Amino acid sequence: MTRMLLLFLLISHFTWANDKTLSVALNVGAPWAYYQQDKGVVGIDVDIIKQVLNGLGYQPEFYLLTYQRLIKDFNQGKYDIASPAAFDTNEGHRTQTYLPFQDVAVTLANRELSINEYSDLAGKIIVAYEHARAVLGETFTAAVTGERYTEIAEREIQLKLLADNKTDVVIGERLLLTTIMKNLYPQLELAVHPIFEKKSYGAIVRDKTLQQQFDERLATMRADGSLTAILERWNATQD
Repeated sequence: MTRMLLLFLLISHFTWANDKTLSVALNVGAPWAYYQQDKGVVGIDVDIIKQVLNGLGYQPEFYLLTYQRLIKDFNQGKYDIASPAAFDTNEGHRTQTYLPFQDVAVTLANRELSINEYSDLAGKIIVAYEHARAVLGETFTAAVTGERYTEIAEREIQLKLLADNKTDVVIGERLLLTTIMKNLYPQLELAVHPIFEKKSYGAIVRDKTLQQQFDERLATMRADGSLTAILERWNATQD
């Protein structure tokens, strides 16, 4: 009888532990979410989601994915949470926004290119992130349709093409591109062209109740200043 009771308690413990662990898919890219040798998965999105879920009694298990893979895997039910939720899907429930993304066009400063609106992209060789046309909308899509436009998942490859003068423009999130460029090519100066509207994103959560709890915890963090503190720590607050 004692053995049976111990076995029951052991099974219950592991079931509870599994229930308290949530799989979280993140789009890979510093400083939002990336792998650091001595610390594991780190970043702005990591810190925010970890604080939200820890406050709810959950332990996140993070997975770093390209965005196309993130969308596919979440739609196939492989993760409890995915972030950022900048894609259309019938799966899951969106949280309130908390990531202050700003997509921009970047060029090499020494090229002295003038890009103030979508029409200025005409005739230029452009590289953007996966799914960019779906995110940035029809007006942008119309402006870049053609063989001079390419979408590539790896930001390091995008910026290498720029550094090697094999593309004129790279389009992506401002903080992400400037961080990677500074690390890889500190001798090169970027010109940043903010032609896109600033837009914040949240996560997408498979379970409706968890999404509501996520939003409640996020509201608490916003009210007590802890959300702003994370963003400021990473220099990620919007101007």
